[in-house]
Amino acid sequence: MSLHFVTGNKNKLREAEKIIGISLVSSDFNLIEIQDRDVKKIAEHKVREAWGMAHEPVFVWDQAVYMDCLNGFPGPLIKWFWEQVTLEKMCQIANYFDNHAITTETALAYFDGKEIKTFTARREGTMPQAPRGDKGWGWDAIFIPAGSAKTYAEMDEDEMLQHRTHRVTLEKLRDYLKAITL
Repeated sequence: MSLHFVTGNKNKLREAEKIIGISLVSSDFNLIEIQDRDVKKIAEHKVREAWGMAHEPVFVWDQAVYMDCLNGFPGPLIKWFWEQVTLEKMCQIANYFDNHAITTETALAYFDGKEIKTFTARREGTMPQAPRGDKGWGWDAIFIPAGSAKTYAEMDEDEMLQHRTHRVTLEKLRDYLKAITL
């Protein structure tokens, strides 16, 4: 079975292949991303569109970061937000409000042409006073998962994967695929 993962991010591809345990076909389709506060709806919309391009089993994942000091904003708009505002300014906002609570959520949607299966996971954490670390990608330098003193960007890959929400969703996908192929 060929399984498409829609991403242009080589880090995401490497982590997904490590967790699922198979070689994936990486497709960097230019998908329309609907604007919605519900990361699950965004992922489901994207996977339907991706199926129309791949015509084979396909999955996508989308992430959201909810800052308590901004009443849950930016949510699914995280990539756009940190690219425009910068990670440094995001930390300054949390410092200004003296509220560093943050939650991350991943929604992974899989579509085989018949049924969409969506897997989600959330993790609570805090933001540091300023970005820390030089590993990882995206907003990894501003997320300290609950139970850790390090940001994702300060962790090695194995430690980071233990805390990542997309690890949980990828494991759920892996288990689902095993169950339907038995």
